[in-house]
Amino acid sequence: MQKPNTEHFTRLFKEDAVWGEQEVIKFRWVLISVILVFIAYIYFSGDTDRALTSLLLATFYIFYNAILNILLRKYGSATWIRFLSSSIDITILSVHIFNYSFLFKPIAVTTAASIYLYPVLILLSVLRYDKRLVIFSAVYSVICFNIIYAIRYPAIEPELLEKVASANWAGQTYKSAYLLVMGYFLYSIPKMINRLNEKHLATINLKRSSELCLALEKQKNELATLQLRKEQRLNKKLADQKALIEHQKEELQQANKTKDKLFSIIGHDLKSPFAAQTSIIDLILSDYRQYEKEDIREILKTIQHSAHQGLDLLGNLLDWSKQQGELVKSEITPVRLATMVLEAQSLLSHNIARKQINLINDVDPMATVCTDSNMIKTILRNILSNAIKYTNNEGTIGITTDKDDNFDLLKIKDSGIGMTKEQISRLFNIENNISTPGTNNEPGTGLGLLLCKELAEKNNAQIRIESEVGKGSTFIIAFPRINQENEN
Repeated sequence: MQKPNTEHFTRLFKEDAVWGEQEVIKFRWVLISVILVFIAYIYFSGDTDRALTSLLLATFYIFYNAILNILLRKYGSATWIRFLSSSIDITILSVHIFNYSFLFKPIAVTTAASIYLYPVLILLSVLRYDKRLVIFSAVYSVICFNIIYAIRYPAIEPELLEKVASANWAGQTYKSAYLLVMGYFLYSIPKMINRLNEKHLATINLKRSSELCLALEKQKNELATLQLRKEQRLNKKLADQKALIEHQKEELQQANKTKDKLFSIIGHDLKSPFAAQTSIIDLILSDYRQYEKEDIREILKTIQHSAHQGLDLLGNLLDWSKQQGELVKSEITPVRLATMVLEAQSLLSHNIARKQINLINDVDPMATVCTDSNMIKTILRNILSNAIKYTNNEGTIGITTDKDDNFDLLKIKDSGIGMTKEQISRLFNIENNISTPGTNNEPGTGLGLLLCKELAEKNNAQIRIESEVGKGSTFIIAFPRINQENEN
């Protein structure tokens, strides 16, 4: 517990002392008003001498109270003002009692009602918040009271002393003792007030200390909460960074696997067509005279077929490498599916004719989708090329359009060898994808379908596959539905 603030207590004491002196001045004005009423009553009752004497004392009292009020405003509740005002109050009261004893019997010095003002004046000292003043007022009252009694005692008739109880010196001693006991009792009141003030200040300090502790605890909790939130944000940031690193690690691993697959394709599959062409050309050049024109024609067809395969593979490699490097930006525009299908069909017409495949084009001439035209050409070329590759000679390929709830569909269905579910699951995984030779042993890399999937995703499209071994496969390109206004 903190000690009471002495300076604060002293300031409050001075303020209360001034307030007490002001209250005493107010009491004097009330007392003067009562005295004036009594003076008027005495005057009209015919006792003019007594009335004039009382009026003289009252006039002095009024003048003194006014002067004291001015001093109080100028100096505050100074010690000398408190003792001076208390001394004058008791002195004037004593003079009044002395004067009263002349106008009546000398016994009035002990029986006058005015003597009851002594306890009142002692009590008023309590309002000044000064223990010393309480003792001074009590002692000075006893002294003045007894001085008046000692002066007037010789004039008191002995028979009156015998008739009036406590009118002798014994009674005077009792009354003096009562005043002193009262002064001692009132002396404890300022002490009690001081103790109450100290307890009040101690309570205030304890309350402030508790509030400070609560504020510090609250601040500590807030700091702990802020620290916890900071740690949580930091942990989240670290977790995000870790997830990002893991993601980048996976992408890097995937890129390395893709790179290895790409090098494998370049090192083997791209080399094969050119190696075959080189071997055939070397063979012809070594002894071209022994070959008939018809034989040379067949050899040239073989070279042409090998060159087309190499060119297709090279085109896919270039498209795929651009896609991986984000060099190709999609330009979404409305595209007629029939036009795209005809272009792909024209590019692959030689392959279709060589295997005598019956291609049925049942595409709606008005079917329109929003996509990048160059990307859709690449997707169609690769899917249709695969359909030709895995369809037997004189087989059938059908191309149709359809709709479902949210997509416009382009279906390419072949009567080829079909696939198992396991083969379908590996189609778009470059790491596990193992290309299957075509029905005429056409080579493949599996890179074309991977490229188709990535290009479709760039256009918010999907590639769906339905297949059954021995019954063919259906590749479905699902384009997001466009509104009627764009379609028109």
